[in-house]
Amino acid sequence: MAFWSDNTIEPLRKRSFLITIENDAASIVDDFSFLAKSTDKPTLETDVNEYRLINQIKKFPSIPRWNDITVKFIDTKDKSVSRTFYELFFPTDKFPDEWGQKAGCPSAISKRSSTVTIIQYDSVGQEKSKWELIGAFVKSINFGDLDYSSDDLSEVEVVFAYDYAKITSS
Repeated sequence: MAFWSDNTIEPLRKRSFLITIENDAASIVDDFSFLAKSTDKPTLETDVNEYRLINQIKKFPSIPRWNDITVKFIDTKDKSVSRTFYELFFPTDKFPDEWGQKAGCPSAISKRSSTVTIIQYDSVGQEKSKWELIGAFVKSINFGDLDYSSDDLSEVEVVFAYDYAKITSS
């Protein structure tokens, strides 16, 4: 049987996806769903433990670990992706010179638990897979760079860490 000889099988395209982010403080669903340029899907890995039994080596998996995902957003003048993720990362607008404590700010960064959802669609716009990242929070933000010699779009790269992921398919 040759590759793609069955005309009933349709491959999913990388370009048909939507990202939503919801947390306790706010919902970013309506504002940034279509500003995501690219994203990683969740990856799961495990370490391998080797045990020697007389003259054989046996391998066993250890505890599974979910790796962080990176999402690239396009920054716009009307909806500031930079400002929104900055506010999601820091719970207050207090800067180090405003903390008033010699030891520093006790809660400069908090884990504002969010649910990040990545939905992939088929060619007719029907949902085919839905990843939910449970306990997600912003791990890092790269606000991009500026360059006079470029007409590229301004990007904001956000890395999300999360506890685990669930997938549902239709």
